[in-house]
Amino acid sequence: MIVEFVGTPGAGKTTLATALLALLEERRVAGANVVGAARDHVRRTRPGALLARAAPSPVRDLILWQAFYVLGVAHAVGFAFEHPALVGHAIRSQLRRGLPLRTRIHVLYWFVNLCGRYRFLKATSSEREVLVLDDGFMQRAVHLFASSFDQPDTTRIRAYVDLIPGPDLLVVALAEWRECERRVRERGIWRHARHLSGAQLSLYFEHAEQVVEVATHRAHERGWNLTEVIMDQPGPDGLHAPLARVAASVAGPDAGGGSGGDGG
Repeated sequence: MIVEFVGTPGAGKTTLATALLALLEERRVAGANVVGAARDHVRRTRPGALLARAAPSPVRDLILWQAFYVLGVAHAVGFAFEHPALVGHAIRSQLRRGLPLRTRIHVLYWFVNLCGRYRFLKATSSEREVLVLDDGFMQRAVHLFASSFDQPDTTRIRAYVDLIPGPDLLVVALAEWRECERRVRERGIWRHARHLSGAQLSLYFEHAEQVVEVATHRAHERGWNLTEVIMDQPGPDGLHAPLARVAASVAGPDAGGGSGGDGG
Protein backbone atom coordinates (compact mmCIF):
# COMPACT_ATOMS: atom_id res chain seq x y z
CA MET A 1 0.00 0.00 0.00
CA ILE A 2 1.31 3.45 -0.90
CA VAL A 3 0.48 6.54 1.15
CA GLU A 4 1.58 9.90 -0.24
CA PHE A 5 1.66 13.29 1.43
CA VAL A 6 1.29 16.59 -0.37
CA GLY A 7 1.38 20.18 0.84
CA THR A 8 3.04 23.55 0.48
CA PRO A 9 6.71 23.26 1.53
CA GLY A 10 6.80 23.80 5.28
CA ALA A 11 3.23 22.56 5.80
CA GLY A 12 4.43 19.61 7.88
CA LYS A 13 4.43 16.61 5.54
CA THR A 14 7.51 15.03 7.12
CA THR A 15 6.06 15.58 10.60
CA LEU A 16 2.87 13.82 9.53
CA ALA A 17 4.70 10.98 7.79
CA THR A 18 6.92 10.31 10.81
CA ALA A 19 3.94 10.33 13.14
CA LEU A 20 1.98 8.02 10.85
CA LEU A 21 4.84 5.50 10.78
CA ALA A 22 4.89 5.52 14.58
CA LEU A 23 1.15 4.88 14.73
CA LEU A 24 1.43 2.05 12.20
CA GLU A 25 4.16 0.48 14.34
CA GLU A 26 1.82 0.65 17.34
CA ARG A 27 -0.76 -1.20 15.27
CA ARG A 28 1.87 -3.77 14.25
CA VAL A 29 1.66 -2.81 10.59
CA ALA A 30 4.89 -2.86 8.57
CA GLY A 31 5.53 0.62 7.24
CA ALA A 32 8.57 2.57 6.09
CA ASN A 33 9.61 5.69 4.21
CA VAL A 34 12.11 5.61 1.35
CA VAL A 35 15.22 5.90 3.51
CA GLY A 36 13.94 3.36 6.02
CA ALA A 37 13.01 0.83 3.35
CA ALA A 38 16.02 1.23 1.03
CA ARG A 39 18.57 -1.20 2.48
CA ASP A 40 16.02 -3.79 3.55
CA HIS A 41 14.53 -3.89 0.06
CA VAL A 42 17.99 -4.20 -1.51
CA ARG A 43 18.57 -7.28 0.67
CA ARG A 44 15.46 -8.85 -0.87
CA THR A 45 17.13 -8.97 -4.28
CA ARG A 46 19.63 -11.70 -5.09
CA PRO A 47 22.57 -9.31 -5.69
CA GLY A 48 21.64 -7.40 -2.54
CA ALA A 49 21.52 -10.54 -0.44
CA LEU A 50 24.99 -11.50 -1.69
CA LEU A 51 26.32 -8.01 -0.92
CA ALA A 52 24.84 -8.06 2.58
CA ARG A 53 26.57 -11.37 3.35
CA ALA A 54 29.89 -10.49 1.74
CA ALA A 55 30.34 -6.86 2.78
CA PRO A 56 32.31 -6.13 5.97
CA SER A 57 30.07 -4.90 8.77
CA PRO A 58 31.56 -1.37 9.02
CA VAL A 59 30.77 -0.56 5.39
CA ARG A 60 27.73 -2.77 4.80
CA ASP A 61 25.17 0.00 5.14
CA LEU A 62 27.10 2.25 2.77
CA ILE A 63 27.42 -0.51 0.16
CA LEU A 64 23.72 -1.36 0.40
CA TRP A 65 22.81 2.30 -0.03
CA GLN A 66 25.00 2.51 -3.14
CA ALA A 67 23.29 -0.62 -4.44
CA PHE A 68 19.95 1.06 -3.82
CA TYR A 69 21.10 4.01 -5.88
CA VAL A 70 22.21 1.75 -8.77
CA LEU A 71 18.99 -0.26 -8.67
CA GLY A 72 17.05 2.99 -8.62
CA VAL A 73 18.76 4.13 -11.81
CA ALA A 74 17.96 0.83 -13.51
CA HIS A 75 14.34 1.02 -12.41
CA ALA A 76 14.11 4.63 -13.59
CA VAL A 77 14.78 3.35 -17.10
CA GLY A 78 12.06 0.73 -16.67
CA PHE A 79 9.66 3.37 -15.33
CA ALA A 80 10.31 5.58 -18.36
CA PHE A 81 9.40 2.73 -20.71
CA GLU A 82 6.23 2.00 -18.71
CA HIS A 83 5.17 5.66 -18.36
CA PRO A 84 6.52 7.47 -21.45
CA ALA A 85 3.72 10.06 -21.46
CA LEU A 86 4.41 11.05 -17.85
CA VAL A 87 8.18 11.31 -18.28
CA GLY A 88 7.75 13.22 -21.53
CA HIS A 89 5.31 15.62 -19.88
CA ALA A 90 7.76 16.28 -17.04
CA ILE A 91 10.63 16.95 -19.44
CA ARG A 92 8.57 19.23 -21.68
CA SER A 93 7.28 21.17 -18.68
CA GLN A 94 10.87 22.05 -17.73
CA LEU A 95 11.94 22.93 -21.26
CA ARG A 96 9.16 25.53 -21.42
CA ARG A 97 9.92 27.21 -18.09
CA GLY A 98 11.82 30.46 -17.79
CA LEU A 99 14.09 29.11 -15.06
CA PRO A 100 17.89 28.87 -15.06
CA LEU A 101 19.09 25.69 -16.76
CA ARG A 102 20.74 24.52 -13.55
CA THR A 103 17.41 24.72 -11.71
CA ARG A 104 15.56 22.79 -14.39
CA ILE A 105 18.20 20.05 -14.38
CA HIS A 106 17.95 19.88 -10.58
CA VAL A 107 14.16 19.43 -10.78
CA LEU A 108 14.36 16.71 -13.43
CA TYR A 109 17.18 14.91 -11.61
CA TRP A 110 15.06 14.43 -8.50
CA PHE A 111 12.00 13.53 -10.55
CA VAL A 112 13.95 10.73 -12.26
CA ASN A 113 15.26 9.61 -8.86
CA LEU A 114 11.70 9.35 -7.60
CA CYS A 115 10.63 7.31 -10.64
CA GLY A 116 13.36 4.73 -10.10
CA ARG A 117 13.04 4.46 -6.33
CA TYR A 118 9.26 4.26 -6.50
CA ARG A 119 9.34 1.42 -9.04
CA PHE A 120 12.04 -0.49 -7.15
CA LEU A 121 10.40 -0.24 -3.73
CA LYS A 122 7.00 -1.13 -5.13
CA ALA A 123 8.43 -4.15 -6.96
CA THR A 124 10.12 -5.46 -3.80
CA SER A 125 7.27 -4.81 -1.35
CA SER A 126 4.84 -7.38 -0.02
CA GLU A 127 1.08 -6.92 0.00
CA ARG A 128 1.00 -6.29 3.75
CA GLU A 129 3.53 -3.44 3.76
CA VAL A 130 2.89 0.30 3.67
CA LEU A 131 5.23 2.66 1.82
CA VAL A 132 4.94 6.21 3.17
CA LEU A 133 6.09 8.94 0.76
CA ASP A 134 6.33 12.52 2.01
CA ASP A 135 7.89 13.48 -1.33
CA GLY A 136 6.08 11.36 -3.89
CA PHE A 137 4.66 12.11 -7.32
CA MET A 138 2.01 14.51 -6.04
CA GLN A 139 4.58 16.56 -4.12
CA ARG A 140 6.81 16.58 -7.20
CA ALA A 141 4.12 18.73 -8.84
CA VAL A 142 5.31 21.59 -6.62
CA HIS A 143 8.89 21.18 -7.85
CA LEU A 144 7.81 20.83 -11.47
CA PHE A 145 5.30 23.67 -11.67
CA ALA A 146 5.91 26.20 -8.85
CA SER A 147 8.52 28.93 -9.03
CA SER A 148 8.98 32.62 -8.33
CA PHE A 149 9.46 33.32 -12.05
CA ASP A 150 6.17 32.26 -13.60
CA GLN A 151 2.53 31.64 -12.73
CA PRO A 152 1.62 27.94 -12.30
CA ASP A 153 0.03 26.49 -15.42
CA THR A 154 -3.25 24.89 -14.33
CA THR A 155 -3.62 22.86 -17.52
CA ARG A 156 -0.17 21.27 -17.20
CA ILE A 157 -0.68 20.51 -13.51
CA ARG A 158 -3.98 18.75 -14.17
CA ALA A 159 -2.46 16.80 -17.06
CA TYR A 160 0.43 15.77 -14.81
CA VAL A 161 -1.95 14.42 -12.14
CA ASP A 162 -3.80 12.48 -14.83
CA LEU A 163 -0.55 10.71 -15.76
CA ILE A 164 1.04 9.87 -12.40
CA PRO A 165 0.41 6.55 -10.61
CA GLY A 166 -2.18 7.31 -7.95
CA PRO A 167 -1.44 6.30 -4.35
CA ASP A 168 -3.78 4.17 -2.29
CA LEU A 169 -4.20 7.13 0.05
CA LEU A 170 -3.30 10.80 -0.39
CA VAL A 171 -2.87 12.88 2.77
CA VAL A 172 -3.05 16.65 2.22
CA ALA A 173 -1.21 18.78 4.79
CA LEU A 174 -3.02 22.10 4.99
CA ALA A 175 -1.25 25.27 6.15
CA GLU A 176 -1.46 28.82 4.79
CA TRP A 177 1.52 29.70 2.60
CA ARG A 178 2.66 32.59 4.80
CA GLU A 179 2.89 30.25 7.78
CA CYS A 180 4.78 27.73 5.66
CA GLU A 181 7.24 30.42 4.61
CA ARG A 182 7.74 31.45 8.23
CA ARG A 183 8.54 27.87 9.25
CA VAL A 184 11.03 27.37 6.43
CA ARG A 185 12.77 30.67 7.13
CA GLU A 186 12.96 29.74 10.80
CA ARG A 187 14.68 26.42 10.18
CA GLY A 188 16.77 27.60 7.23
CA ILE A 189 16.23 28.24 3.52
CA TRP A 190 17.16 25.42 1.16
CA ARG A 191 20.58 25.83 -0.42
CA HIS A 192 19.20 25.87 -3.96
CA ALA A 193 16.85 28.76 -3.05
CA ARG A 194 19.22 31.03 -1.14
CA HIS A 195 19.81 33.22 -4.18
CA LEU A 196 16.16 34.35 -4.16
CA SER A 197 15.18 37.71 -2.73
CA GLY A 198 12.64 37.90 0.07
CA ALA A 199 9.88 38.89 -2.37
CA GLN A 200 10.79 36.07 -4.77
CA LEU A 201 10.74 33.52 -1.97
CA SER A 202 7.32 34.68 -0.83
CA LEU A 203 6.04 34.40 -4.39
CA TYR A 204 7.38 30.85 -4.60
CA PHE A 205 5.41 29.81 -1.52
CA GLU A 206 2.27 31.48 -2.83
CA HIS A 207 2.64 29.65 -6.15
CA ALA A 208 3.41 26.36 -4.39
CA GLU A 209 0.12 26.63 -2.51
CA GLN A 210 -1.68 27.18 -5.81
CA VAL A 211 -0.06 24.09 -7.32
CA VAL A 212 -1.11 21.98 -4.33
CA GLU A 213 -4.67 23.26 -4.58
CA VAL A 214 -4.93 22.52 -8.32
CA ALA A 215 -3.31 19.09 -8.02
CA THR A 216 -5.41 18.10 -5.02
CA HIS A 217 -8.61 19.27 -6.69
CA ARG A 218 -7.78 17.18 -9.75
CA ALA A 219 -7.06 14.13 -7.58
CA HIS A 220 -10.46 14.64 -5.94
CA GLU A 221 -12.13 14.87 -9.36
CA ARG A 222 -10.51 11.58 -10.33
CA GLY A 223 -11.94 9.88 -7.28
CA TRP A 224 -8.71 9.33 -5.36
CA ASN A 225 -8.88 8.31 -1.74
CA LEU A 226 -7.68 11.42 0.08
CA THR A 227 -7.90 13.05 3.46
CA GLU A 228 -6.91 16.49 4.72
CA VAL A 229 -5.08 17.35 7.94
CA ILE A 230 -4.98 20.95 9.14
CA MET A 231 -1.42 21.86 10.10
CA ASP A 232 -1.83 25.39 11.45
CA GLN A 233 -0.41 24.25 14.81
CA PRO A 234 1.24 20.87 14.13
CA GLY A 235 1.70 19.78 17.75
CA PRO A 236 1.40 16.11 18.74
CA ASP A 237 -1.87 16.56 20.65
CA GLY A 238 -3.66 18.27 17.80
CA LEU A 239 -2.48 15.71 15.24
CA HIS A 240 -3.27 12.56 17.18
CA ALA A 241 -6.96 12.29 16.24
CA PRO A 242 -6.68 12.96 12.47
CA LEU A 243 -3.58 10.77 12.17
CA ALA A 244 -5.26 7.99 14.10
CA ARG A 245 -8.03 8.07 11.49
CA VAL A 246 -5.43 7.91 8.71
CA ALA A 247 -3.68 4.99 10.43
CA ALA A 248 -7.00 3.18 10.84
CA SER A 249 -7.81 3.62 7.16
CA VAL A 250 -4.40 2.20 6.27
CA ALA A 251 -4.24 -0.64 8.77
CA GLY A 252 -7.90 -1.57 8.85
CA PRO A 253 -10.09 -1.81 11.95
CA ASP A 254 -8.76 -5.21 13.00
CA ALA A 255 -5.04 -4.47 12.75
CA GLY A 256 -2.97 -4.83 15.87
CA GLY A 257 -3.57 -3.51 19.33
CA GLY A 258 -1.62 -0.52 20.53
CA SER A 259 -3.18 2.83 21.29
CA GLY A 260 -4.79 3.41 17.92
CA GLY A 261 -8.19 4.97 17.45
CA ASP A 262 -9.36 8.47 18.13
CA GLY A 263 -8.97 8.32 21.89
CA GLY A 264 -6.37 10.57 23.50
